[in-house]
Amino acid sequence: KIEHFNASDLENGVKYYVSVRVQFPNGALSKPSKELLVVCNPRGEFELSVRYQSDEDGYSFKKGSYARADGLDNDLYYYTKDNKDYLASPSRLDGFLRTTHFTVLDEKGDLAEVRNRARQLGKVLSADRAMVKKGDWLYLQLPEDVFALLQVLEFQGNGKDRRIKLYYSFSGRVDGELYF
Repeated sequence: KIEHFNASDLENGVKYYVSVRVQFPNGALSKPSKELLVVCNPRGEFELSVRYQSDEDGYSFKKGSYARADGLDNDLYYYTKDNKDYLASPSRLDGFLRTTHFTVLDEKGDLAEVRNRARQLGKVLSADRAMVKKGDWLYLQLPEDVFALLQVLEFQGNGKDRRIKLYYSFSGRVDGELYF
């Protein structure tokens, strides 16, 4: 029999140690299982419009919400050039804005397969923009020594109406380790 338990009021970036015990019909409890380390982090999806075409042209991972492409708290924006799609650092728009570094990963598959590779990267020298296509995974190094994994889910529309849909897993460092 499988039992589920939803833990609430957990904080992102905090280490939690989890174990389970079985209660027998007579009320006796088993020994605790081996502890597992769990670190919560935000995950989800968002869409970006082409820069300056709507209020949803940038995204702030720290706030978990949209930000203007040229906003002070923005982490990335989307643009197209010569029929190619790019994600870019706001610092490309103005050198005083936040700098995000992008690395397109060779890995394909789901988050579990990709996050192990991302953990090995640590701090890497990478570009302030990345050309992207559907299915790509990207490793982002953000200011404040925080990181994100992005997967390009799809593109919609053309020209000024073009949009990119992204999946993300956001992570800070906890005791020097990355948790996505």
